[in-house]
Amino acid sequence: MAYLALYRKYRPSTFQGLIGQEHVVKTLVNQIESDRLGHAYLFTGTRGTGKTSAAKIFAKAINCLDPQNGSPCGKCEACKALSDSSNIDVIEIDAASNNGVNEIRELREKVQYPPVSCKYKVYIVDEVHMLTGAAFNALLKTLEEPPKHAMFILATTEVHKIPATILSRCMRFDFRLIPAERIAALISEIYDEQGKKYDKEAVMAIAKAGEGSIRDALSIADIALSYGTGKLTYDDVMDILGSSNSETLNEFVKNILDGNSSAVLESIETLCSLGKSMGVLTKDVTAMVRDLLVVKTCDNSKEILALPEIKFNAYKSLVDNVSEERLLRILEVFAEAENSLKFTNHPRVVFETAAIKASRPDSDYNIEALLARIKTLEEKIKNGNFTVAEVKNAVEPANIPTKDIQPDLKKIEEEKVVEIKKEDKIPINSVTADELRGKLLFNLRRIGSEMLWNILQNVELNVRGNVLEFVCTNEADIELIDSAHTKERLNQALEEFLPCEYSVKLSAEEKSLDEVDKATDRIKQIFGDDIVIIK
Repeated sequence: MAYLALYRKYRPSTFQGLIGQEHVVKTLVNQIESDRLGHAYLFTGTRGTGKTSAAKIFAKAINCLDPQNGSPCGKCEACKALSDSSNIDVIEIDAASNNGVNEIRELREKVQYPPVSCKYKVYIVDEVHMLTGAAFNALLKTLEEPPKHAMFILATTEVHKIPATILSRCMRFDFRLIPAERIAALISEIYDEQGKKYDKEAVMAIAKAGEGSIRDALSIADIALSYGTGKLTYDDVMDILGSSNSETLNEFVKNILDGNSSAVLESIETLCSLGKSMGVLTKDVTAMVRDLLVVKTCDNSKEILALPEIKFNAYKSLVDNVSEERLLRILEVFAEAENSLKFTNHPRVVFETAAIKASRPDSDYNIEALLARIKTLEEKIKNGNFTVAEVKNAVEPANIPTKDIQPDLKKIEEEKVVEIKKEDKIPINSVTADELRGKLLFNLRRIGSEMLWNILQNVELNVRGNVLEFVCTNEADIELIDSAHTKERLNQALEEFLPCEYSVKLSAEEKSLDEVDKATDRIKQIFGDDIVIIK
């Protein structure tokens, strides 16, 4: 093949080239140097984190005649033999396409044959979670007690699908996501070697797009390498990733933050005309609002985001007068929209609804939205940025002479005290049972009485004069509700009402069923279970 993809060309051949998995490398190297090798290993982690590469390096290292710091030397006869793709001492199996019990039976028969030119015969089973239940069962005994010359290395991205019987027979190594900074450093080295000019922000954008996977990041870097002959810029990477136009997206988010619903819909029309799907737009908006939240909350946000100077300054100006609560609520709205888009036939309607909802916190009664509105009002009051509307049709004050009138300040003060001390409470029978139930459950959640709130979900409430009656379905609930501690909690939850009495009783239906059960048990005791038939 004339051209080799970057992720294949720069696949590491030694443990030192394995990036971001030091905890795995250290253990494997120590096992090789101390000759304390296991017979079965399980490598698990997200795609593109180095599981297969580590398995190949490990298979070479345990067969190498002169390992260097635990890694294969690449020069001895064993290393040269294993570099040949036709070598049968290291066997790679794709469990996704060889997942049946017959393939595992064939493997179990062949594992008995010794290696041809190496010390160990290594089986690397990729995507092992794709094996069927019968195939796993066929592998169990061989995996537990393989021949001395055989070793198994299982690799998977979905370890939760592997039976516990397999997991218990393997030494498990969890591969971590690679930090974006380390991926960016690797891409920079590759571009330097390839003679490609680039901006640091562009390389960091590629690294972040990989989401912790080196293979994904290198695939994007491979595309960027051929995107143009000039210098690779941040905007070039955004075009490659299919992200929305930066200026249009900034204007869209600005309209949301300003609460301009009309302009929001116009921006959506502009974004749609660019050919972007609603799913991509939702992810772009979510990513941008997340970046705005970082700018708002973190002192070193410039280093965290690694954005171009112009873009970072634009973000900073957007969040100057926006509260954290508002940004958090917008994130929640679009996160919900992203989930809803998976199940709708009208994606644009879902996206537009989310955008309008995010731009109008005054119509959103979520707690975060209310906090954001309060925060905005506080800022306006603090800065004096508010106006008082002129009262129309005001009644002219009566022309009463006030020259000789001296107000009795003491009397006014006493009246205020009386007014403040007056308890404005109402009896419980002044509201319906459903309204009282709603207020009671809401206040129980507010004061943190979760257990009582949960119990009262299945309890019927009746209001009889000044008595609040609870109708329970079992006697255990009766004992709990009738306790002094519960009544104290109920008084606290109903503090806006006048004091009332509580009555607790068992449901008539449950009581009758209980009596039937007792009578049935008595009959069975007299006549015996074997001759009594209850209809």
